Amino acid sequence: MPSLRDIPTRAWIVFAVIFLAGTGIRVYETVKPIARLSADAHSYAGIGKTLGNTGRYQANESKLRWPPGTPILFGAAYKLSPGEHSTTGDYDAPRWAQFLVTTGTILMVFLLGWLLAGPWAGVIASAIIAFYPPLYWGPSNLLSEPLGAFLVTCAFTALVAGWRSRKLWWFGISGALFGTVLLTRTDLLFVPVTVGLVVLIGMWRHGGWKQGVLSTALLGVCGLLVIAPWSIYASGVAGRVVPITIGGGSAFFVGTYLPGNGSTITLKHVLQPEIVKRYPQYKGVHYKKIPGKAALDTIAARHPEMSRDNALLTEARANLKDAVLHHPVQLAKLWWTKVQKMWFRASLGGAHHPMPVLRIYHNILVILTLIGLIGGIVRRRDPALISILVAVLTATAVHMFAVANGRYGLPVIPIFFTAGVAGWWMLVSEYLERRRSRAAEPDEPEVQDDAPADPPTRSILT
Repeated sequence: MPSLRDIPTRAWIVFAVIFLAGTGIRVYETVKPIARLSADAHSYAGIGKTLGNTGRYQANESKLRWPPGTPILFGAAYKLSPGEHSTTGDYDAPRWAQFLVTTGTILMVFLLGWLLAGPWAGVIASAIIAFYPPLYWGPSNLLSEPLGAFLVTCAFTALVAGWRSRKLWWFGISGALFGTVLLTRTDLLFVPVTVGLVVLIGMWRHGGWKQGVLSTALLGVCGLLVIAPWSIYASGVAGRVVPITIGGGSAFFVGTYLPGNGSTITLKHVLQPEIVKRYPQYKGVHYKKIPGKAALDTIAARHPEMSRDNALLTEARANLKDAVLHHPVQLAKLWWTKVQKMWFRASLGGAHHPMPVLRIYHNILVILTLIGLIGGIVRRRDPALISILVAVLTATAVHMFAVANGRYGLPVIPIFFTAGVAGWWMLVSEYLERRRSRAAEPDEPEVQDDAPADPPTRSILT
């Protein structure tokens, strides 16, 4: 386990400059927001305002579609901000909360990079995150991804501390942080599960089966303890068991509907005749202007005996079964399209116009990160890097079945880029060390032949 005292002063100075520059960018995004707020952003802020004004979450079944982490953060910001907050507008408090979250991510990335491969790896990774637009737009767009990114980075920093120190309590801290991750981003539900398997196998190989089981148990139990109070409350509101949210049906239906190509917009185009039959007011309306809720309600109406979410989940399972049995090639193409959407189309952070330069920059980062991460794993077999790769693959796999776009990759972008930097740092350091070792080796002396020299050859003329 490295010590903070071992970080050289130059590394601290460079990081301080990066941190201050990243902070300045985020201050500007806070006071001069440019993003148009999405429906999700309005919902997070609205629930947060109610919480800040009344001190109560006041959830109903419709509000259980959103995980509580971001609304609670915004509610705390409104509570700490003086005065009564109006029901419309008034987004200064949550913007400053997002400012703190996105700025904190820079610090946590530095610590994660330092634990993975040393202080200069942390400095480089923090620079990438500080100046990565989709993350510094967080105070402007008021979505849940910035908080998710911060908490995921915190969880993996604690996890790597556990790998490096082999102290079991770090895995308990990581598990508790994973609990807060799931209360913020339910699409990462399976990440603690797959990462837990890596912990089980890695710690088992290092310290025996007892250490492996205990580390994994601490990770899981501490996570469940964090989630349990909210789950009990949400289940009481809904009248049925709700682990975290009830909104998964819509995402999985859209993501598995082959004619819609995994897109809500295309889904509305394909289903427009059925939507108009149920909602005549949309006759003659361009399909892009039809609310997505109308399309999903139309699908849910096929199963009037079920709740909306269960009806959509039923249709999603039917979609997937039909695709696997009858359209496997089309399904594979859809999955590849989703991978491209998630990892090769940078999130626009609320902007609605293409940004070719950002896409090129983002794609270069992703490709270099993949090379560095895989290279580091191949050379070092580092379980910390393996854990991060498993988390990224798990998050990607979930969105191959649900809706996918660049926004959903943001929560794992900081750990992904940091692991890539660490992998490159390991590879380059190892290469330079081999060169230094070869240069330091003394030259081998020439072998002297003790045999007498051949007599000079006489000239034919003599």
